[in-house]
Amino acid sequence: MNRFAVAYTVRTAAIFFAVLISATLQLSAVEPSDFENPPDSAKATGYWWWFNGRMDKAGITRDLEEFKAKGLGGVMIVWSSTGNFGGNPVPEGSAAFLSPEWRELYRFALDEAQRLGLEVGVNFCGGWCMGGPWITPENAGRWFLQSELTLKGPQKFSGVLPLPGPKDGYDSPPQLGVAKTIKLPMDKVDYRDTAIVAFREPMTGGRLDAQRKKNLPAKSNRLDGSCFIPARQVMNQTLIEWTNQPDDVPIDPAAVIDLTSKLQPDGRLDWEVPEGTWTIIRTGHRITGARVSLAMPASDGLEVDWFSAAAVDQQWNHLGKILLQDAGPHVGKTLRYFATDSFEDGYPNWTADIIGQFKKYRGYNPVPYLPVLRGWLVGSAEISDRFLYDYRKTIADCMADNNYGHFAELAHKQGMEIDCEAGGPSWSGTICMDALKNLGRCDRPQGEFWRSSHFVVENQNQVTKQTASAAHIYGRRTASAEAFTAIGPQWEESPATLKPLGDRAFCEGINRFMFHTLTGTRPEDGLPGYEYGAGTHFNPNVTWWQLAAKPWLSYVSRCQTMLQAGKFVADVLYYNGDWAPNLVGPKHTDPSLGKGYDYDVCNAEVLLKRLSVKAGKIVLPDGMSYRLLVLPDTKRMPVEVARKLRDLVAAGATVVGPKPESDPGMKNYPQCDAEVKKIGDEVWADCDGVKVTEHKFHKGRVICGKSLRDVLQTD
Repeated sequence: MNRFAVAYTVRTAAIFFAVLISATLQLSAVEPSDFENPPDSAKATGYWWWFNGRMDKAGITRDLEEFKAKGLGGVMIVWSSTGNFGGNPVPEGSAAFLSPEWRELYRFALDEAQRLGLEVGVNFCGGWCMGGPWITPENAGRWFLQSELTLKGPQKFSGVLPLPGPKDGYDSPPQLGVAKTIKLPMDKVDYRDTAIVAFREPMTGGRLDAQRKKNLPAKSNRLDGSCFIPARQVMNQTLIEWTNQPDDVPIDPAAVIDLTSKLQPDGRLDWEVPEGTWTIIRTGHRITGARVSLAMPASDGLEVDWFSAAAVDQQWNHLGKILLQDAGPHVGKTLRYFATDSFEDGYPNWTADIIGQFKKYRGYNPVPYLPVLRGWLVGSAEISDRFLYDYRKTIADCMADNNYGHFAELAHKQGMEIDCEAGGPSWSGTICMDALKNLGRCDRPQGEFWRSSHFVVENQNQVTKQTASAAHIYGRRTASAEAFTAIGPQWEESPATLKPLGDRAFCEGINRFMFHTLTGTRPEDGLPGYEYGAGTHFNPNVTWWQLAAKPWLSYVSRCQTMLQAGKFVADVLYYNGDWAPNLVGPKHTDPSLGKGYDYDVCNAEVLLKRLSVKAGKIVLPDGMSYRLLVLPDTKRMPVEVARKLRDLVAAGATVVGPKPESDPGMKNYPQCDAEVKKIGDEVWADCDGVKVTEHKFHKGRVICGKSLRDVLQTD
C-alpha cells in the first residue's frame, strides 16, 4: 500500500469513527479546523525511554523532530535499564543517571522540545515506580510483624521481648521486587516497634477458628497476588463476613493493656504482671526490601513507603529538585508534569505513623485491636472484622492522600501536574488501594492497555474503564493510557494490527494515548537499533514509520479531539462500595442492564462530595449526569453514605439496590448501625425486592428486585 492509500484509508476511518463516537458524547463545539488539524493538546504522546544512559544530542534532536513531524504532541522521558523483557540488551552509555553529562542531555532535550513545541513529562524515578538510592529505610515500604510471649502472673517481669520472625506469615510466593529480601535475617530488615499490648488469655475460644482464619491473610493485607487476579476476586476475598459463633470467647478491648511506653530501646520490658495467664503481643514493622525496578546503577535503591508523605518528600528533595533546577524556565511550560508508573512494589501494608493515621481517618485508637492481626478475637468476631475493614480503609486513605495527593500538592506549587497510573494494574493483587480515589488525586489519571493475547480476556485491559470512570467522576479532561504494551520483540506490528486495539480503548473511555514505547535511539547505532522488549516499537527505526506513522497519528489525534471535547453519556452510575481494596473491573455488559447502555463507577468520596440531583438525574458539577445510581449487593453501608443516599432520593434520585442494615466499620459503633437501620427503614420502608420492588420517598424512589433494563425502559 503506498503512502497515499495509507493516508486516504486512515483519514476515512478517522471521519467514520469520529461520527461513531459522537453518538456517545455530549459534544461541546468542535471547530472543523480542529478536526482537520487537531490542537497539540489533543495529540498523542509516548514513553521516550533513555536506556542505560545510551543517548546523545544527535539522537535527541532526530527523535524529537521525527515525533513532531509525524504528529505526536509530546513525550514522557523515562530513564532505566532494559531488564530481561525479551529485547536485545542495551550496552551502557556514558551518560550515567544524574551525572553532569546526563543533566546536560536532559536540559538539551527540554530546549529542543521547546523549539519544536512539544510537551514534556518526566518519570519521577530512575526506573519505576518511585524510589532511589536516597530513600532511607525509615521511608521505604514496610510490612507489619508480630510476636507473642505468654506469662503467668502474678510476677514482676523484666526481660527482652522476643522479636518477630522476619517473614512472620509472609509465605505466599512473593511477587516483583521482594523475592530475595523476604529471606533476609532480622538484623538486615530495619525492624521498628509500633505497639506492645497485653491481655489476659481466655481459657478457650479466644482465637479465630480454621474456617475464619483462612481468609485472614487477605483481610490483613498480607496476601500477595499477581496483577492477573480479577478485580472482583481481589475485593471478594476481603469481604467474607465473620459471624459470631457460640464457642467464641473474645478478648474485651477495654481490658487490653497498652505497654508501649514501658518498652526500652533495647526491647526490654519491665512490668508487674497481674494474676492469670497473659499474652504480650509485640507489633512492629520491617522494610519489604522492594527496590526500584529496572534501575540503572546510579538509580538503584529502595522503593518509597507508599503511605507516607515524608517518603514522597525525600524523593522530591533529591530527584525532584534536580529535575526542576535543571529545567529552569521550562518548568510549568515545556516541562508540564511528573509521572509514576503502575504500582508494582510487592505488598506493603504498614507505615511508621499507622496509629496516628488510623486515629485521623477512623476516629478511634486501634491499639487494643492489634491482636486481631495475629488471629485473636477482640470484642467479637464481628467487631474484629470491622477493625480489619477500618485498617484496610486507613491504608487506602494513606496511599491516596499521603502519596498521590501529596505528590500533586508539591507539583502544583511549581506550576506542574502529575500523571500517574495510580489505580494499577497493581502487581500485588491485594494492595489495599482505593483505585478511583488514587486516580482522582491525579491531574492526568492514567491506566494502560496491552496488545497481546491477554487483551481480549477478563484479566487484561482491566484498568481502562476504571481510568475513564475516574476521569469522569473527578472532572478530568483526559483519561490516559499507556498504549499497546506487550512482551517480546514487536517488529511485526503496524497500524493495521494496532488500530483495532486502539479503537477498543477509545470505546472503553480512553481519550489520550501514551504510546509504549518510543525507544530513544542514536543514529550511530544503526537499524533497527536497540529496542525495549516490553512495548510495541514506535519510533523512526520501524519500517513503516515514514509511510504510515503520520496518517495513523492524524487518525488518533482526530479521535482524541472529539473524545476530549465532549461529556461521556451513561445511563447508570454504579457505586462501588466503601471498602479496600476497591477496584473497578474491565468494561463489560451487566446482565441486568443488557446491551445498548453504558455506565460509570464511583467511590464513596465522589458520592459524598460531588453528587447531587437535578431534574431527577444524578449529576456531577462538571456536567456528567446519570439516570440511575446502583448500589453494591450488600446490606453494609457507612452511615455517611446512608445519609447522603437519603438526601439524594429525597431530592428526586432513583436508587437501585438493597436496604442497608449496618455500618461496616467501628467508628461510633453501635450507634452507627442503629442510624443506618433507621435510614434504611425510612427510605426503603418495606421494599424487599420480592413482595415490594419500589418505594417512593419524597421526590425520588428506591428500587429492589428489578433488572436495570426494566427500570430504564419503563421510566
